Amino acid sequence: MDFTGLGRFTAYKLNRPLTAQERSGKLELDKPASAEPLDWLSVIKINSSYLELVDRWYSIRGFSAWMGLLLGGAPTAAAVAFFLSAFGEDDAAMLLSVIAIAIIFAILAVFGWYGFFLDCFRKTHYPIRLNRRTRQVYAFRPDGTVLQAPWDRLFLCAVKNELTMWQTSEDVRAHVLAEDGKTILDTFTLAYPTLGDRAGLMRLWEYIRRYMEEPDGVEKNYRLTETCMPVDGRREGLVFGLVRTFAPYVKWPIMQLLASPLWALTVVGRWLAMSTSKVPVWPAEVEAACQVDPGDPYQKDWRQNGKYGFYELGWPAICFVVGLAVVVASIVWLLSALM
Repeated sequence: MDFTGLGRFTAYKLNRPLTAQERSGKLELDKPASAEPLDWLSVIKINSSYLELVDRWYSIRGFSAWMGLLLGGAPTAAAVAFFLSAFGEDDAAMLLSVIAIAIIFAILAVFGWYGFFLDCFRKTHYPIRLNRRTRQVYAFRPDGTVLQAPWDRLFLCAVKNELTMWQTSEDVRAHVLAEDGKTILDTFTLAYPTLGDRAGLMRLWEYIRRYMEEPDGVEKNYRLTETCMPVDGRREGLVFGLVRTFAPYVKWPIMQLLASPLWALTVVGRWLAMSTSKVPVWPAEVEAACQVDPGDPYQKDWRQNGKYGFYELGWPAICFVVGLAVVVASIVWLLSALM
């Protein structure tokens, strides 16, 4: 899982110079990046005034919730049990051993709960809004504040992130630079394609670039966008959480079935994360600067989404039930084996 920029340990590094990779990966606003733009299920809404996108962490919501609950809950119970067993222990060596084990479990629990709170009791998402008319960009930070910067003064670049377990990811990073033109004062991820390689990233970047730069960018993007994320002023529901979790592998139904226990847990975790988090609200001054003309022919949000087909919802629902059944059966078997 890629949590780059989210949380204490993966926060963006600021007040530093641009790296060689960032300078070489600079993106030009007047140069098309792909012949096949794609929104990668990133759009919340689009109109002639602005384009609103989800953040880089939206697609993976849910995984950290259930994993953190598992890795935090079990060690917490074990730590409490060992601490309680230490009371009344007369043997000094045994007492120290029990306390040491309890401390180890407590440390493991801290890491588990850290992961849980990366997903839960936060914002449902951290939207990014690009105003085509005023050329301003607004982005919610993980702490709930809003970054504002002129589109034409952002330093935009494609970067590769080194993750754990020898994994990598790629995204388009937007930097706010100091007057010296090389020191990063603030930053956010503008484009992040789930499971996308560099070519996929460039397709998403071209979708964004075209909207902001091309005379017919609004019309073309409006026609290209088929599904908007249903989080405009509302929480994502359980049904769409199911659709979104299974969506990256919609062309591989057998893989969806094989991975269904993992993704069933992620769907439940995603629902928990959304249910405990607050819906972000743009400041009044941002909304005032982003007025949409009455009768704008290029308005689109989740209300215009079509009906989901069998492979978008029906098959994922079957996989969810199968996966959840496997999880429940595994828990019952494990408990019976321990008792």
